Amino acid sequence: MKSLALSAGLLAMAIVPAACTAGAAGTSSASSGSQMVSVTPAIKAEIRRQGHDPDEEICKREEQMGSTIPRRICATRAEWAAKTQASKDGTRDIQNNALRTPDPNAG
Repeated sequence: MKSLALSAGLLAMAIVPAACTAGAAGTSSASSGSQMVSVTPAIKAEIRRQGHDPDEEICKREEQMGSTIPRRICATRAEWAAKTQASKDGTRDIQNNALRTPDPNAG
């Protein structure tokens, strides 16, 4: 019984990130952990402007939800920047849409 509940929980954790990123579009997409990100030429140009190589691989340790053991995730500098930008855009969209209320006169 416990293994069935654990399996269902793991399956749900795998499905949710895939569903949240299904609509991502861009020039080149790469997976950093479980989130799909789009690396655009503008992101690469900004990294080059800062004096860094956008294709340099960087590894970070990230804590995973439901685990006390951090996981090592490697991605290019451009993928990390795209992941950060996608997070900022998502947060901004959620905050902006939270203030909208439906029209009380609508059908």
